[in-house]
Amino acid sequence: MSENPNDDIFVTHTMGGTMEFQKTGIYPNKLRISSLKYDHVWRIKVYDEIQSGVLRIKRVVVFNYVFDEKGFRIQEVRDNAPISDWDEIGMTVIMND
Repeated sequence: MSENPNDDIFVTHTMGGTMEFQKTGIYPNKLRISSLKYDHVWRIKVYDEIQSGVLRIKRVVVFNYVFDEKGFRIQEVRDNAPISDWDEIGMTVIMND
């Protein structure tokens, strides 16, 4: 990652949306993660209070992530091995009606 991961990764946590709730019966809760370095955007549905996983590009894992009560943390991966420490990334939170 870049020297300051906060300059490369942007996270938006979106919750709510009356129209989608009316159509699906599920209250939307999503993360949008974008990386300038990889020029890629991931959209992830949040199912649990604590969620972790990987972010892939063309089936290749490039990041591990954890989303929990502490916030959003990310770790860069290359050849299935971490190449950085866990970095805490600030989030923009959007509440839709």
